[in-house]
Amino acid sequence: MMTPMPNRQVLKAPPIASSTPLVWAEPTVAVPPLPVVAPVTRPLPVVAPVTRPLPVVAPVTRPPVVAPPAARSPPGPGPFQGRPEPAVIFSTRNEPIGLNVGDFLPPTRNNKPVSLSDEDALSQIRKGHDTMCVMLSSRHKNLDTVRTVWRGGDVKTSLDSAVSINDPSIVVDILNIVNLKPSLWKLDLCTAILPQIEVLLQSKYESYVQTGCTSLKLILKRFWPLISDTLTAPPSVGVDITREERHQKCKMCYKQLKNLSNMVKNKAGLVGRHGSAFRELQLLMAPLDG
Repeated sequence: MMTPMPNRQVLKAPPIASSTPLVWAEPTVAVPPLPVVAPVTRPLPVVAPVTRPLPVVAPVTRPPVVAPPAARSPPGPGPFQGRPEPAVIFSTRNEPIGLNVGDFLPPTRNNKPVSLSDEDALSQIRKGHDTMCVMLSSRHKNLDTVRTVWRGGDVKTSLDSAVSINDPSIVVDILNIVNLKPSLWKLDLCTAILPQIEVLLQSKYESYVQTGCTSLKLILKRFWPLISDTLTAPPSVGVDITREERHQKCKMCYKQLKNLSNMVKNKAGLVGRHGSAFRELQLLMAPLDG
């Protein structure tokens, strides 16, 4: 028995697909949009402030401070009696400081201070002009006396008359003239002036101190070599009256300068014009310590 042959049309291969490649497409899934959620605002809780009572502090009771009784200054002839008097009264100032006019009058007997009551002090204030006139008249009279002696040409005698008046202002007026004329200075004049310089250097008035420093500086520059050479020279042979008198004067001047040296050292530490003047004098008086 023969097997039937299949139909060639049936056995014909299926047609080949086109050359276009196949593309795999992912399926797209539509995602629904997220819902918009409004923020939830919650009010913050109100916290009431905690009030704590402050601690009660008992007041500290302190004993009252009792000021010591102020020392009552003696009444003076002016409205400046409550102001303390300065240690040094400067010559240049812009306001009155209540000078005691009585310091420029001749000293009273026994130099006893007179205590004034309030009524007397007010009376002195009213009579200030009269007191000033008395002081100026007294100074004019004293200067006229010294000038009369000065006309004789003896400076030493006129200076002795000014010292005998016992008024430092007169001595200052005379020294202010003599300091401008060094040719008037002699060794015997130094012996009379040096004790007065010691008084002027201790004064509370600046002009007095400056005049005393100027005179002392002039003496040291002009007469210290003579004093030093005379005291260190060997004794002379025979009798020489002039040399003996000069030796005695130099010895007296040396003793007075030695006393002034200690005062100058104590005041060299001051400030201002006083300090510079005393420091200069200290340098000039350095040979006295040798």
